[in-house]
Amino acid sequence: MDISAELRQKVASLMKEEMRLWVAAHPEATAMELETALREGMQQVGATCLQAVLEMQDTRYPKPEVACACGEQAKYMFGRTAKTLSVFGWVRYRRAYYLCPHCHTGQYPVDRRWHLRPGQVSAALASLLALEGIDVSFEQASRKIAKTLLVKVSENTVRRVTQCFGALQEGAECEWQAESQDTDNLIARRRTIQDAPKRLYGALDGVKAPLKGAWCELKCGCWYEVEPRRRPGGEAVGETGSLRAKQISYYCDLSDAAGFRDLVWTTAYRRKADRAAEIVFVSDGAPWIWKTVEYHFPQATQIVDWYHAAQYLNAIAQAAFAPQHSAGSAWLERARSQLWEGQTTQVISTCEEQGHKPAAAEAVHKAVTYYRNNLHRMDYKRFRAHGYQIGSGNVESACKQISTERLQRAGARWKEPGARHTAQARAAWLSGDWDRLESRYAALP
Repeated sequence: MDISAELRQKVASLMKEEMRLWVAAHPEATAMELETALREGMQQVGATCLQAVLEMQDTRYPKPEVACACGEQAKYMFGRTAKTLSVFGWVRYRRAYYLCPHCHTGQYPVDRRWHLRPGQVSAALASLLALEGIDVSFEQASRKIAKTLLVKVSENTVRRVTQCFGALQEGAECEWQAESQDTDNLIARRRTIQDAPKRLYGALDGVKAPLKGAWCELKCGCWYEVEPRRRPGGEAVGETGSLRAKQISYYCDLSDAAGFRDLVWTTAYRRKADRAAEIVFVSDGAPWIWKTVEYHFPQATQIVDWYHAAQYLNAIAQAAFAPQHSAGSAWLERARSQLWEGQTTQVISTCEEQGHKPAAAEAVHKAVTYYRNNLHRMDYKRFRAHGYQIGSGNVESACKQISTERLQRAGARWKEPGARHTAQARAAWLSGDWDRLESRYAALP
């Protein structure tokens, strides 16, 4: 909104006089106190202006009748006062009340026009509360809002609004799921989609979330594309930074593998995976991940994350050789080079060389089992030749940002719906989908 220079000058002149009186009454005030006082004054002006704008929606003499949802006419009864908690604090406003004599339903046209819910927070404030609620504890969010917006809200209000945003995200996913399972819709997409991705990446992982009485796995996923980035020097063994992700979208849920499988397809549909020329999945070796991939995307290129695969070699080297022993370094370098070149069968043989050492027997067994189970997913030389990204850092970042940094905060113990909805709201924010949730919240009846 653009305010004319003339109006800004008028408001500034009036506020200047008020602030002159304030400064005279507070001769020892600091610059911070001066700015805070000015913010408080402007907040009061905003509240008064918002009240006036809401009330001017009704004329002095309201219409005697308005249309009712039942098809009849609701009669004007009287004016009623309500209040809403806005970014300017509590704002009271008066509006016309109508009652239908046929279905006995009351309505407030002003509330319906602006999607106001008397006694609750406004849509603009709700968005700011939820943004804090997905970032820090609800108690901390309450204190931060009081400091930054000069609006006092309880931590329960922050919790309710934050989790409402998550519930809206869950509702949107249910709508996408219905669309993604509509055969006619899928056929129509073949004719209408023009900007389908050429190469779309997917990744899945799980992370622990602290529920009351137990820990539960929060399953996370992401979709993204990649682009090259210039980096000095050649591509050494284990150097995977030549590509970086773009257009990342995240999703998550507290569910078993079968339940999460539907969400994977739902989000794939939204990212036009059904029309993508190529799909590539990069994840660790968890069996549930690859079962999900093979269920929905049997033609996808499957890649086990390089770093997870290489960690098994580090474990063997640490168990089989003395710390910082040259023989251990040489063995590890040889094994990593073989793995990097996609020589997985040779890597298995190299690992088995250390199997006779009792201290390394368990590490060797784990590595060999992992490599044999994922043999076709570890052809890193071919993957690099085709320009594929071979690291799953994007989904690991999702697990960290959604669960580790928010759900696993010190002392946190969640009820399952609260954890799910807070995580879903945070995933929407990280995906750049917040504006869509704001619109859905503002449109709530």
